[in-house]
Amino acid sequence: MYVMNYLRKTNYLYILFLAACFPKEEAVSPIPRINASVSLDAGEYKNTVVFYSLDSSKVVAQASPMSWDFYVDEEVIRLNYFRSMRVAIFDGAWDKLADTSGLKFKYLTHDNEDTLEQWEMAENQVYVVDYGLDNEFNPIGLISVRFERSRNGLKIAYKHLGELELQQILVDKSSFYYNLRTQTILDLPTEREYDLAFGRYTDLVTLDNITQEYTIYGVIQGRASAYAENKSFDEIGEANFETMKLSYHKTVIGWDWKNFNLSKNAFEILENRTYLVQSNAQFEFKLRFVNFYNSLGQSGHPTFEWQLL
Repeated sequence: MYVMNYLRKTNYLYILFLAACFPKEEAVSPIPRINASVSLDAGEYKNTVVFYSLDSSKVVAQASPMSWDFYVDEEVIRLNYFRSMRVAIFDGAWDKLADTSGLKFKYLTHDNEDTLEQWEMAENQVYVVDYGLDNEFNPIGLISVRFERSRNGLKIAYKHLGELELQQILVDKSSFYYNLRTQTILDLPTEREYDLAFGRYTDLVTLDNITQEYTIYGVIQGRASAYAENKSFDEIGEANFETMKLSYHKTVIGWDWKNFNLSKNAFEILENRTYLVQSNAQFEFKLRFVNFYNSLGQSGHPTFEWQLL
């Protein structure tokens, strides 16, 4: 088994060497590094989003979650989940939408409909959007919005509650992050250009048999798939990787690789929690967390390790 693993990894590096001789393609190939330990900085208020690529073995971008409102690509339109935004569906006549009376707001933290994924918004549907809170925990505001795809791009119709005039914008791109408040496009990696994004978001959390939505710090996957094993990192090898267990649910890794110890008033990492991840480029990794604090003892600064299988 050792010889086979050695040969596999040797062949992997040889293939990477050959790949460098050919013209560059869009697909990202992992650099010739078998494992890594990565420490991240979440910022002073744990409010920096960090996008990480296992295939490239690096942080590919960092951003403030206040910078964008919606993410769009060829397949989905999503709320900015790193700002705990909420939406309410409105099925009446748009010109009758004057306030939030009778509306039911949701964070869309889990699959909100049979055909919609987490934080995904349907096309041609009027939503009332709660922009969430800024860094000082002040409400940013509300707006009503509808998205419609066309040959020329994405049509965005929007109206502030109580106003009569409907505004419309056409964005002639297929993948982008958009700030509707300033009508600007951000240059950030698409879900196929990173594997893991780290930041604060709202999720369903069960504590003492009570399930509620809490704001937590954790990991949201791009288009990588994953599953968890309650086994030690060293115990898991290539033979343990089971493709059938992989899930594209965006919070498989999530936040519960740590627990808060009340007696110690500190977070503790679950030692026997290992994640198996298939990256965007279809390579197989195992990953674990080893710390949640920086050198100053501040939480929200995770260190994780991964290994290419």
